[in-house]
Amino acid sequence: MIKNKIQSKVAKAFDKKLGDAVDSFTCEKLIYSGDFDFETQTYPVVGDESYSGRGVRGNYLRDTVKPIDYQTTDAKAIVLQNELTGIPQIGDVWQFRGGGFEVKNISQDPTSSIWTCQLRKV
Repeated sequence: MIKNKIQSKVAKAFDKKLGDAVDSFTCEKLIYSGDFDFETQTYPVVGDESYSGRGVRGNYLRDTVKPIDYQTTDAKAIVLQNELTGIPQIGDVWQFRGGGFEVKNISQDPTSSIWTCQLRKV
């Protein structure tokens, strides 16, 4: 119940008050599996996956706790879990209209309604 309420209120803010700050993104990635091919130094591609969502991107503040591998050019994204069409993973590259960002770190709030992701420009 609390999760639905949080997601509903944040979604409304994304649509109205935060509308100009919300960015949509997509992620397309290959799925690898099987035995390692030493000639090509790769795993075989067995499929692909894509997902999309929207969220608010910003910079880390000077006085907040930052991830261990933080760089000054990293961005932080707040994303509603119920608006994602897939589950983000470290290493995914999100394509925004301003370019691509690699997911470096992922955490979620205690209600499992919001992802907080550390992004690095690629």
